[in-house]
Amino acid sequence: MSDELNIPILTVLRTKTALKVIINDIGKEGTQGVFLWGPPGIGKSDLVKQIADETGSDFRDVRLGQLDPVDLRGLPVFDHENKRSEWYPPSFLPDTNTKEKGILFLDEINTAAPAVQAAAYQLILDRKVGDYTMPENWIIIAAGNRRSDQAIAYKLPSPLANRFTHIEVTHNPDEWRSWAYAHNVDPFIIGFIQFQPDALFRFSGATSETAFPTPRSWAFSSNLQGLRDEDLELYNSLLGGTVGKAAAQQFIAYLTYRDTIPSPVDILEGKEYIPPETPDAMYVLMAALMAELMRSTKAKFNDATTNFMKYVSSYENTPNADHGIVLIKELIRASGAKKLPAKSSTSPTKGRLKAKTAGNYISLVVQNDEYRKWQKRNGKSMK
Repeated sequence: MSDELNIPILTVLRTKTALKVIINDIGKEGTQGVFLWGPPGIGKSDLVKQIADETGSDFRDVRLGQLDPVDLRGLPVFDHENKRSEWYPPSFLPDTNTKEKGILFLDEINTAAPAVQAAAYQLILDRKVGDYTMPENWIIIAAGNRRSDQAIAYKLPSPLANRFTHIEVTHNPDEWRSWAYAHNVDPFIIGFIQFQPDALFRFSGATSETAFPTPRSWAFSSNLQGLRDEDLELYNSLLGGTVGKAAAQQFIAYLTYRDTIPSPVDILEGKEYIPPETPDAMYVLMAALMAELMRSTKAKFNDATTNFMKYVSSYENTPNADHGIVLIKELIRASGAKKLPAKSSTSPTKGRLKAKTAGNYISLVVQNDEYRKWQKRNGKSMK
C-alpha cells in the first residue's frame, strides 16, 4: 500500500491486467472510473492508450489542466424556432449514441484548477454534463501526479475521489525490458538497465532536476542512438539532457565495453569470435544479441538459434556457468513470453521476425536441436 495515498501499488503490467478486467465489465451496474496515480515518466498515459488499442476501444485523451471550466459543457447555440438555446458538447466527448466501447482519459485531472474540477464533477459522478450524457459502454480513466512529485496538484475533493478505484502505478525493470524489446529500444539501453536496474527510474520530488531517468526518458533516448557513432560528444550532451547528467555518465561508461565484445551478427552467423571475459561485457553483449536474434528473418531463424545456443552452451562448466541460464531467461523475456513453450504451436509468417511479434515465433526455439541438447543438460536449473 502507498503510505502517501493509502492505496494499492501495482506495476504497469499488473495495472494493465486490472484495467482490462474493469473494461470488460463496462455496462454492468456498479462499474466506476479508475484513477492512476504515479510520478512523471512512469508510463500512465501510454499504458491507457495501449489498453485501448489492445481491447479495440475508442480513445479520447482530454488534458483537464489545459481546459477552462466552460470547455467541458461546450457552446450555446440559439434555436430560433423554439426561441431557446441548446448546448453543443465539445468534440472531445464521445457521441452519446455510439455503440462502440471506449475510454475517456482525463489526464492531469488533479492539476486542473478547482473550477475545472468542479465542472468535471457531474461528468464523472453522474456521467453527464449539462444536456450531454456519456454512452453506457464508455469508461472514465483519470491520471495524475502525487503531491510528493512536486507537480502543481490540487487535492481531489472527497466526493470526486470516492467515484474512482485508485491505483498507484510503479515501475518494474524486468517488465520494462520486455516492453523495450518489443518496441525496438536501443539494445544497449536494455542491457544497461539489466546491469543496473535502479537506473531505470530516479526521481525525487525534493530535487529540482530538469532531466532525470524514467521509463519514458530512456525510451526517448533510444531515438538518439544513430548519433552515437557520428558525434559522441553531442550524443553525450543530448543524453544528459534527456535522462540527466549522472545517469548519462553511467551509461556512457557502460558503453565502453562495446569495443571488447564480439559482433552479435558474427555469433549468430557461426563465425569465429572471442567471447567476452568480464561480467560487464557479457551483459553488454546479451541485450544486443537478443535484439539481433529477434531481427532474424524466417529463413535464418533456425540457424541463428543454433549458433545462439552454441554461445549459451559455451558457458557450461566454466566459472560463469550461471550466465547461460541468464541468457535463456532473457530470451524468454525478449519474446514477451512467461516461459518457453513445450512445443511449437504457431506457424511463422513470412518476412522478418520483429520483436513485437516474437512471442508468436519463439516457440520455434524449442524445436531447435541445440536447444533440446542444452535443455536435457540444464533443464533442472531453469526451475
